[in-house]
Amino acid sequence: MGSIRVITNIAIVIALYFLTYHIYNGIIKPNPPLGDSWDYHIPIAQTILDGRFLNPQNFLLDQWYYPGSAELLNVFLIFFNLPLSFSNILASIVLFFALFKLGRVFKLEKYYSILFSLSFVTLNVVVRWLNFALVDVWVSVFFVLAIILLENPKKRISYFLKLGFILGMLVGSKYTAVFFLIPLFIFYTREIIKVLNLKNILMFLIPFSIFGLFWYFRNFYYMGNPFYPLGFFNFPSVEIFANHRVWNVFIDYPVAMTDSFFAEFKLWTLSLPFAVFYLIYRFYKRNFKLDNISKLFILGIINFIFFLNFPTSPEPWIMVSSFRYAYPVFIPIFLAIFLFSKKYKKEELLGYFVIGNMIFVTSLNYYPKLTLIFIPLSLICFYFLEKKKLF
Repeated sequence: MGSIRVITNIAIVIALYFLTYHIYNGIIKPNPPLGDSWDYHIPIAQTILDGRFLNPQNFLLDQWYYPGSAELLNVFLIFFNLPLSFSNILASIVLFFALFKLGRVFKLEKYYSILFSLSFVTLNVVVRWLNFALVDVWVSVFFVLAIILLENPKKRISYFLKLGFILGMLVGSKYTAVFFLIPLFIFYTREIIKVLNLKNILMFLIPFSIFGLFWYFRNFYYMGNPFYPLGFFNFPSVEIFANHRVWNVFIDYPVAMTDSFFAEFKLWTLSLPFAVFYLIYRFYKRNFKLDNISKLFILGIINFIFFLNFPTSPEPWIMVSSFRYAYPVFIPIFLAIFLFSKKYKKEELLGYFVIGNMIFVTSLNYYPKLTLIFIPLSLICFYFLEKKKLF
């Protein structure tokens, strides 16, 4: 593992540069750029802060009816008058630690788990949005924490309170997150049933309802549609995306959409066809078994099928933006590839792949003086890693 340690240290240096860059950018530009942040994420946070979310009358935009649980950090930043451009930075730091824990749950060694975590949080599809106030990173955090909890079910009230809170925050953060519950239930229901009783069900439902179902009940009560403004059966709705979905935009604009895909994931774009090929090969060889690698690949592919039905637009910038909805697609696929490389003793090769992908992040300007900050930060980080005071 000596070479993995070196590769991980290089990845830490690169990641700390990205972090330093965006913290600096957030200080000099405390307000996020125009777009979704100001159109509805920050306004939803403001409605929570002033109490209007309980009586949503005369909202200026239909998007203000979206679920708002993940806006709580933005509520905190607004209340204390802190830079809203730090919103996604803080969320991504939490995601880093959640991914590290996920890797450890699946038996990755410490440095390899750090590398797994860094491989995701340094993707262009994450780094590009670090100075925005969005919720997609939080959706990923709750998705990861859900897997961590579901991998180790316990017959404790505290466990079901945590699970209810995490899954409530997941579905209470974004409508599309409801779909990510489906494969989780497919893979983990059997184990959860073994530790289930009436008291645990009640303890689960209380936080799940408060942080998750509340938004859907509210919208059904006031607007007659739990998913308002999105179309849902014959409930009242407003068509915001002109019926454009990822799959039909892919068909109508294959080159532009593929370019956007590669722009956001770079070399990791290959991970999706690799997952499909791996599963087909295992079936073809008739040695398929639902081990962790196969389970995670299937989980990612099911989420990708859901992602294909998410709303988008043929406008180039929105094409690029829509790939942040795919975080829960690639997190399990990334982890499966790390487990695959560990199984076949290819950790070092994957490490070089990760570093190669990290250096291709293209959404940064050039601030050379930041090296005076992030190099000392790197040394401090290495010191704590060696002393085992981190992780």
